[in-house]
Amino acid sequence: MTHDVDQGTWTLDAARSALCIVEMQNDIVHESNIGKKGLSGVLSEAVARRGVVPRLREVLQACRAAGIPVFYINVANKPNMPRPQTRLHRIAGRRPLLVEGTWGVQVHEALAPLPSDFVLERCVGIDGSYGTQLYPVLRRLGKSVLLVGGVSTNLAVEGLVRGSVNRGFEVVVLEDCCASYPEEWHRFSIENIMPLIATVTDSATVLAQLRGAAQTG
Repeated sequence: MTHDVDQGTWTLDAARSALCIVEMQNDIVHESNIGKKGLSGVLSEAVARRGVVPRLREVLQACRAAGIPVFYINVANKPNMPRPQTRLHRIAGRRPLLVEGTWGVQVHEALAPLPSDFVLERCVGIDGSYGTQLYPVLRRLGKSVLLVGGVSTNLAVEGLVRGSVNRGFEVVVLEDCCASYPEEWHRFSIENIMPLIATVTDSATVLAQLRGAAQTG
């Protein structure tokens, strides 16, 4: 996988940055779903195969250590709320996913939020640029650079990237902290769409930047 970053010259401005973790919720990324029918099974398998959870956990810990605020961009569907008539929702299966108040809506335990983190939920829209307080909170905190990882690369992640760029934010996509199904959709987004509007890099590069900043700070 190629990235659009010159590893030797790119610099992360940690003071302006926030980490956005997109929909890393049990119903669609927990390893116990692997083998199940529908979106839960295939997306959980993709997340496990790509090693998204441990990589994202390392980035999460480094961001907290650097004082970078953490945002969880989640879905919390209301029980019995009518489902949109889209192919995406048909693929997801008949069983409602990410229902408010259930285990499935919670963030994966390895990435669990702390009281100091921001957990933003929505019950409509396919990405967190709509239906959350993300942008007002970011502006209040004075943050203008978003580090983004999660699922699905070509849907919620890409949608958040587009929405954020539209509002004047800089976005850094951590390729190896994202996943989609099928893999071809992940690759298409990462190779053809994201580099046009965001910085595409990987967790090792971001971690090196954060550690370098800590040593010189």
